[in-house]
Amino acid sequence: MTGPFTVCKHDDGDGVVRIMVSGEIDHDVSEALSIILINAAEQSGVRHVVVDLATVPFLGAAGVRSLLTGRQVAVRRGRAFSVANTHGIVGDTLRAAGVAGILAAQTGAVTA
Repeated sequence: MTGPFTVCKHDDGDGVVRIMVSGEIDHDVSEALSIILINAAEQSGVRHVVVDLATVPFLGAAGVRSLLTGRQVAVRRGRAFSVANTHGIVGDTLRAAGVAGILAAQTGAVTA
């Protein structure tokens, strides 16, 4: 990882939780991201977890795995899960991995 990795959680209202990720998502931070996404999906009152990747310049295989783990927990709990603001190499990585559709990846902001 070459830069700082930060995560900020925001309640968008009506049960929508937005997890704003900044920095590279690689093997070094993937476990922490998985824990954060699982925690968000397991909170009471949450109906949709949105992972905002607007300021993520790189997404590695371990990061894709973290997103899929978060989705799996959310779906198991009956919650929606999506990623937003995928662009450049991040969007390319999700498409190449064949998971852009399953993660409901969107290039623009998600409104729920």
